[in-house]
Amino acid sequence: MQWLSDHFLALILLAAGAATFAWLLRLRKRLQMKWYAALILSALHVLTGVLCVRVFARMEGAGAGSMSIFGAVFFMPLFYFLGAKLFRRPMAEVFDIFAIPMIFTLLCARINCLQSGCCLGLTIPHTALRWPTREAEMVFYVVFLALAAPRVWKGTAKGRIYPAYMAAYGAFRAVIECFRESSSASFLHISHIWALLSLALGLAICLEWNARRKKRKA
Repeated sequence: MQWLSDHFLALILLAAGAATFAWLLRLRKRLQMKWYAALILSALHVLTGVLCVRVFARMEGAGAGSMSIFGAVFFMPLFYFLGAKLFRRPMAEVFDIFAIPMIFTLLCARINCLQSGCCLGLTIPHTALRWPTREAEMVFYVVFLALAAPRVWKGTAKGRIYPAYMAAYGAFRAVIECFRESSSASFLHISHIWALLSLALGLAICLEWNARRKKRKA
């Protein structure tokens, strides 16, 4: 059990990588890639995600080893964009297909928060209990995946999944952040800013997508 506790993050990232590989393997024909390319991309996807959350946490001034979910939210699209351009793959397909394993990996990251005891909720007034902020975020990911994954699987998402996720997560996090512990002395945390930025970017992209769709129909 001690070994499991010491290596929990590595094990859960390995599980995220395996799930990513299984997902990409089933949808590889839509991205025109071989099975071994799916395996390589799965490993790179997890490693890049870890790099993004750690770099963003350091940018926020957190200590070594800290992670910030917003690093993945804001930085991973850059890699998807560059990958789609470099390998000449449909942009919408790349974003839709990779959004699902990215969100699943973030779900795994929150499971790691439970095990490591970080990212706690504030103490509920007049009780010894804490607000279940980590658990609430895990439920958010499960619900979003349940709604989005079938659409990606059927090919009906048309590039809307990632901006929808940014908007939904931004709105969710802006609320739940009020119930999380923070080193900030203020009621507002720096994560409130990132949450509102995520919400604004997601909504802007969704509105632009809808405007272009209406224009094409016209």
